[in-house]
Amino acid sequence: MDYLEVTISDISLTNVGFAVFLKSKDQTESRVVPIFIGPLETHSITSVLDGTKPPRPMTHDLMLHMLVSLGASIVKVTIEEIIDNTFYAKVTLRKDEELIVLDARPSDSIALALRGNSPIYLSRAILDEAGIQMKEEEIQGQSIAPEKQVPALPKSQIQILEDTLESALRTEDYETAAKIRDQIKKITENRDN
Repeated sequence: MDYLEVTISDISLTNVGFAVFLKSKDQTESRVVPIFIGPLETHSITSVLDGTKPPRPMTHDLMLHMLVSLGASIVKVTIEEIIDNTFYAKVTLRKDEELIVLDARPSDSIALALRGNSPIYLSRAILDEAGIQMKEEEIQGQSIAPEKQVPALPKSQIQILEDTLESALRTEDYETAAKIRDQIKKITENRDN
C-alpha cells in the first residue's frame, strides 16, 4: 500500500462537529482529508498541540506512559482505509526487536502519535477517496467543500462543548470537565472582545 506522511493542518468545528484536517507533508499535494472526531478526542489532540500539560495524566498520556514503562515505543501510525465512511487506523509499536501492530481509531492513533513524536501516515487511497481541495482560510473558516457537505447540525461550538462538559460531570471526569470549562471560557472571552 502507498502511504504519505501527513501532519495536522487544523482542527475545527465544522457543520457536522469537530474535524481534524490532515495534509501531506509533500508540498505538491494540496488536498486535505477531514476526519470527524468527538469533542473529548479533540481536546486530547489540541492539548498536545497547544502544549497544555494536565496536572494528572489523561487517557492517552497514561497509554504512552504504560508503553514506555513496558519497554515499547510508537514507531508510526497509519490511517489505512475507509469502510462505510469509517476510517480505520493502526498503531505500530516496537518492543525490543518485535513490531506489534494494533487496530485503533484514527483519533486515538493521532493523539498517541503526537505524544510519542511519531510519524502519521495516510494511505494514498484514502487521499484519493476522501481528500478535498481546500484553501487554508476555508479550513480555518470552519467550512467543508460543498461536494462534501452533509446536513448541518443545529448546535454551536459552545453547545457541543457544554454537552460534553455535562457528560464529563455525569461520569465524574472532573479533570476533563475543568478543561472543557476553560475552553468554553476562552471561546466566550474571545467572542466578547
